[in-house]
Amino acid sequence: MIKMADLKVVLDKLGLCDVNTYLQSGNVVFSSDLKNCGELEKGIADVIHESFGFDIKVKVIEKERFQKVFLDNPFAKQIEIDTKQLYYIHLMGQPDLTVFKELQTDEKIPEQMSLEGEVIYVHYVNGYGRSKLHGNIFERKLKVSATARNHNTMRHLSQMLASLD
Repeated sequence: MIKMADLKVVLDKLGLCDVNTYLQSGNVVFSSDLKNCGELEKGIADVIHESFGFDIKVKVIEKERFQKVFLDNPFAKQIEIDTKQLYYIHLMGQPDLTVFKELQTDEKIPEQMSLEGEVIYVHYVNGYGRSKLHGNIFERKLKVSATARNHNTMRHLSQMLASLD
């Protein structure tokens, strides 16, 4: 595990600005003159490997895109849904659409899902902890790396990004 204070120091040295972490979650909000997300992902992954010895996948999402992803959750607009049951599965590439449609229509899977670009919005009807459909299942079936965030984390990150204005 990497302490967020240590991560912040390393990212500051990398030249990122306004670096702010959210809890001990691995989520970081920052600004940068470098606009290429792929280059940022590689630079961050490299500096984490050099500083801490971990090989991790890094997902960088531009501020406007992140805010759009958060605001466009189709399930969040349904007032009868508890936001504690909402998750955002951020994919690191394009998924196999045929397999996603199979998951989406599988009658044994109670979760409701919607795919928009590289984000799967999931409503865990019975709660995330009771589901068998977690990030590693998405990774294995869709053949793409993924990272999941709950609605509360996304809301906090959205607020942190808004404060960068």
